[in-house]
Amino acid sequence: MQAYQVFTSIIAVIFFLFVIVLIRRDSILMGAAFRWLVLALAILVLGIYPQLADIAAQWVGIAYSPILPVIMACLLLMLKALIADIERAKTQVKLDRIAQKLAIVEMELDLVKKKQN
Repeated sequence: MQAYQVFTSIIAVIFFLFVIVLIRRDSILMGAAFRWLVLALAILVLGIYPQLADIAAQWVGIAYSPILPVIMACLLLMLKALIADIERAKTQVKLDRIAQKLAIVEMELDLVKKKQN
């Protein structure tokens, strides 16, 4: 094992264990836990066997193989941002509906109070 491979292996194992601990503590939502587990496994495999990036880069046709993980990381970050925006939009719609329902309940409560007086 070369020095860089030892370093990447240690970092990958630490990241993998960190994700596992977060999943076990329910610090990560179940919908996102699977994505993080898959990402942690991919990082673990590439950290222990960085030569796989070279093989994958040749298979895809990329001449400079270290750029493949960078491209994949950028793609995953964009995908994560897209998923976060979708979830934020859904949450905003739910929040708007709750606010509307609360306004209706408050209006009905005011009507009931006026009838009692």
